[in-house]
Amino acid sequence: MESQKQKVAKYIDAHQNEIIQFLCDFIGFKSVNPGIPGKGQELDAQKWVKEKLEEFGFDKVDFWAVDEEKKRPNVVGTIKGKGGGKALIYNGHCDVVPVSENELKRWTKDPWKAVVENGCVYGRGASDMKGGLTSMIWAAKALIDNGINLKGDLYVESVVGEESVEGRTIGARATVDRGYKAPFAVVSEPTDCEIHVKSPGVFFFELIIEGKEAHTSARNQVIFPQRYGIPCGKEVGVDAIAKAIPFIELFQKLEVQFNQRWRDRILGGGGYPHPEDQQGIGVFTINPSFIEGGTYLGAVPGYCKITYCVWYPDWVTDKEVWEELKRHVDALASTDDWLRENPPKFNAPILQRWEPMKEVPVDHPGVKSLLKAYREVSGKEPVISGFKAVADPTFLSQAGIPTVLFGPGSLGSGIHGPDEFVPVNQVIECAKTFAFMAMDWCGYTE
Repeated sequence: MESQKQKVAKYIDAHQNEIIQFLCDFIGFKSVNPGIPGKGQELDAQKWVKEKLEEFGFDKVDFWAVDEEKKRPNVVGTIKGKGGGKALIYNGHCDVVPVSENELKRWTKDPWKAVVENGCVYGRGASDMKGGLTSMIWAAKALIDNGINLKGDLYVESVVGEESVEGRTIGARATVDRGYKAPFAVVSEPTDCEIHVKSPGVFFFELIIEGKEAHTSARNQVIFPQRYGIPCGKEVGVDAIAKAIPFIELFQKLEVQFNQRWRDRILGGGGYPHPEDQQGIGVFTINPSFIEGGTYLGAVPGYCKITYCVWYPDWVTDKEVWEELKRHVDALASTDDWLRENPPKFNAPILQRWEPMKEVPVDHPGVKSLLKAYREVSGKEPVISGFKAVADPTFLSQAGIPTVLFGPGSLGSGIHGPDEFVPVNQVIECAKTFAFMAMDWCGYTE
């Protein structure tokens, strides 16, 4: 006799074309978030998601906004449990990064008109992360249409503001404040169907070095010692960019040293029980994102500012990291006559600060349930790893909800770049996995 899970899996296979069309339609909504708080344009996409969840037969569809203008709503669809089971949250963000004019030149397709080629869906947001949201929504629809009566509540959430760290305020965290709580959550970020139980954190800092302008014709006096009585060096001018170079080299050395100090079997260590494909060794990085220098075309540069992006592990705080970096900066500055008198300005944190998610033990019942579901669907042994980037699990886990990441696509699928894509087979595989997990975790009646 055919089992309920077999029925659900067959349903998803039979509706593959509709599922992929749903994703293509979803990509067509320009739910752009430029990464600046307050600037997201998620409204039209979220109205469409609300209508679809209502059409699909969710017991309740909640649509509300907490931003000042009330134009950036979250949507939560609920399948109400019959009682006696555990609740489960499936969460994803609907906002996507913009496509700049420069990036658009490198797209071979229209980023806002999804196409299916070579077994993949191409378009902005295909992998990050409308593909994952599509899998979650259709997993729930498969349960509804097959009459699966869950015992615990299932919440399917489409949230806003992830790309601008507003998951902390108006997005993911707002769903918890609204009352949507469960003993476990899965966020469908692109993990290449791996189960990610931890993530690093990220912050930015800037180093500002003040020099002393001088006419470029006097550069020889700035650089070279002169005979007695002729002004030279800092008496004439100081090249701030030249003073910055030792600090750039310092951060490069610290980048290597920190990675040798921090080695982990999950993040940057390969994952287990066999290595994953998307991390790479060395995820503790200090990246010089912007370098600004000089004040005038005909002057020795009297100013230099470098803005750095730092990824750090979850076993230290960002404050510990930037305080150590500042100690190294101060020590190096103490070796230079000019910088002892005019110390560099080290400012941290600036721009964005995003803490790591709280690690979920691999023996957590929720992880075990997801492992079991994926094995049943794929016949493969799941990889336990860590998410290389930051995402909304930080804010759900800070609210006390153990959260992992699992979804179709990967960080190597053109995310935040040209020709973003998600494999069709992974969208379908994840939909089945989400359905199976909900049946196991929430429980259901035959």
